Amino acid sequence: MKVSKEWLNEWIRIDVPIDELAERITRGGIEVDDVIDYTSEVKHLVVGYVESVEQHPEADRLKICQVDTGEEKSQIICGAPNVKADSYVVVCKVGGRLPGGIKIKRAKLRGEVSEGMICSLEELGIPEDYVPQEYQNGIFIFPEEKTVGNSALEALLLDDQVMEFDLTPNRKDALSMAGAAYETRALFGGEVVLPEHEVAEKGTDGDGTLEIKNEDATAVPYYGARVVENVKIAPAPAWMQLRLIKAGIRPINNVVDISNYVLLEFGQPLHMFDRDHIGSDRIVTRYAEENETMRTLDGKERRLESQDIVITNGSEPIALAGVMGGEFSEVTDETTNVVIESAVFNPVSIRKTSSRLNLRSEASTRFEKGVSHEFVLKALDRAALLLEQYAGGTISTPVIFDGAIDLQDTTIEISEQFINAHLGMNLTTEEIQESLSKLGLEATAKGEVLEVSIPSRRDDLKIKEDITEEVARIYGYDALPSSLPEYTKITPGRLTDEQSKVRIIRHQLESLGLSQSINYALTSHGKAAQFSGSGEALELLMPMSEDHAVLRKSMIPHLVDNVIYNRNRQQKDVQFYEIGKIFISNGTAVLPDEEEMLAGILTGDMNRTDWLGTKVPADFYAAKGIVESILEKLGLEDDVRYEQTARFDELHPGRSADVLLDNEIIGFIGELHPKYAQQNDLDRTAVFEINLDRLLAVRQGNIVYEQLSRYPSITRDIALVVDESVAADTLVRIIETAARKYLVDVFVFDVYEGGNMEAGKKSVALRLTYLNKENTLTDEEIEKLHAPVLEALEESGAQIR
Repeated sequence: MKVSKEWLNEWIRIDVPIDELAERITRGGIEVDDVIDYTSEVKHLVVGYVESVEQHPEADRLKICQVDTGEEKSQIICGAPNVKADSYVVVCKVGGRLPGGIKIKRAKLRGEVSEGMICSLEELGIPEDYVPQEYQNGIFIFPEEKTVGNSALEALLLDDQVMEFDLTPNRKDALSMAGAAYETRALFGGEVVLPEHEVAEKGTDGDGTLEIKNEDATAVPYYGARVVENVKIAPAPAWMQLRLIKAGIRPINNVVDISNYVLLEFGQPLHMFDRDHIGSDRIVTRYAEENETMRTLDGKERRLESQDIVITNGSEPIALAGVMGGEFSEVTDETTNVVIESAVFNPVSIRKTSSRLNLRSEASTRFEKGVSHEFVLKALDRAALLLEQYAGGTISTPVIFDGAIDLQDTTIEISEQFINAHLGMNLTTEEIQESLSKLGLEATAKGEVLEVSIPSRRDDLKIKEDITEEVARIYGYDALPSSLPEYTKITPGRLTDEQSKVRIIRHQLESLGLSQSINYALTSHGKAAQFSGSGEALELLMPMSEDHAVLRKSMIPHLVDNVIYNRNRQQKDVQFYEIGKIFISNGTAVLPDEEEMLAGILTGDMNRTDWLGTKVPADFYAAKGIVESILEKLGLEDDVRYEQTARFDELHPGRSADVLLDNEIIGFIGELHPKYAQQNDLDRTAVFEINLDRLLAVRQGNIVYEQLSRYPSITRDIALVVDESVAADTLVRIIETAARKYLVDVFVFDVYEGGNMEAGKKSVALRLTYLNKENTLTDEEIEKLHAPVLEALEESGAQIR
């Protein structure tokens, strides 16, 4: 919202510098994001009168103008196509300055002297988008007579500064000059003076009657209209145009400009219909029918849904309520009779419609936040009065309406004790009442209770805490006492257990050569189904694109995209990891489960050392080693085991394993299926994904250190022939179960499948380590310990070689 100080002074007199005004408003809770000073850098800008215009003898596009600037007459060369004699213009005299540091000097243009410059609005700092069409690509010409030699900035109402409010969503009351005036009154005192809005209806030859009906009171609680006849379409008065320009709205014509002007005054959006093009004597409001269509003012055919509110002529839509008017009922240069609409619409419906159709406007912004009921009729009357004054119209009928406006103030009960307890202050009831009265909130004391009346323009105030906040900001945040918190024990700041573990994981992964990747949590339907098993992904109601339509169920697909992106740029050896959330849908009516995951991807070679000729291929074992190193850092290496898996079609069925913690699957490790890798132009690539929440949930006790044994350990190697389907982990668990004591480690050091092996069989070699920490083991003791292990393996079907 852009608030002109010059315009604000009409509502409430405020005689403070703009810097002080902006500072106080900001400290009061509404941030002034910027101040546009139209007087900055401007010098010697006056109203000039063009006495004559002649063609430049040496240039087709230049004209020689004789201009009276009050104290003197000057010859000025002008190239604007709309310059003409007997007109009042803006002149920057020799020695003057314009925004941007432009200095005006006496010059010769094609042999003719030019003493000054006739200015366009753009040259005065007005953005081109806000300049009226008639003045675009040309100079500004005053539509009425002005005093020659006077300040042009004053004549243009540009002797002014404009504050740009950066409003929070709850402060919709400040989206108008009325709201800005009441806010200024609260901070500086004074009285708010509303603009003239009382009208007198005058009968005409035409009865001007119109019937209004609201079919659904929840959609349109109130719809009011006035008929103004015999209007004449013309430019709005210059002062109105310039105020609209300073507010960021381009003037169109008097009827449209009055609608926008009143919108800015009261925050109540209006719409102007061409009475003769409505198509009937009825206006009916209703919800749209499913797949009903209408053509809006921008010339586009819109397909409507049942949640959209439409204004109809009894049969077909003539406007999309609160968002945009219809094309065939718009005001044109031939319009003579106007219907002014002022209504209250369902805010939620307006917001959904404008968002779905991507039609954001000044009107929809206000309607979707809820308009102030107290200004609905004032704005309607004000617009009718301005049409009478500046469009020559006749107000033919009283307000025609259906529905009711709730003008009853709401009440919030609060106490002095409640406010002081929350603010840490000792305000009296009188001080609280005074602060609230500055906001226009009447507070009546009834015993220890204060009854605060809330007008509809401040319907953002709903609970006691809201009243407390208003008291604090008006009394002054600087007045709030400051104190240190009470404490009896000083504790140092430290990371939580989870934060410490995450840092350990990051450090370990990066020390192994992996780089961190950060991806969107949104993905496409196709990628959401990869590496995630069954179950639907959670869809967004209004996705940005098909590639960002659902929440991810796995982080691997995006990591695959990251690798593809880098390989396309000649980076063949890539290792990434990512820590983030996946989302498991529980249906549309329930929030999804969010799980913190750790994922990684490896392709190409790792730890390449060209001068030594060494490297590690990025395969299943490299990925498994990385996961195991993390588990070792967290002290969980003995609690986790691995089982071969074929859960995902995207993984190699023979080179993939589930990761289990306490017999619960918490993730997987595997190589990409050759077909999937080929589809993505990848070579051999390994991935892993682990549920980080489950890892971090395991609490570790105190670390217990043991003294290194003084006695030697003894190893025994076993070579076994087993079925191909038997996992090495199964053999390890059989050995650990069979060994009664002294077995401290089982290590698989070879697996062989190939020549000289029976079909369907494989050879597995294991090394068993025995250790007695109190004595040296003898061969006889080892044989007694080792024999049960061999027997258990043979009973399981293993053949000892």
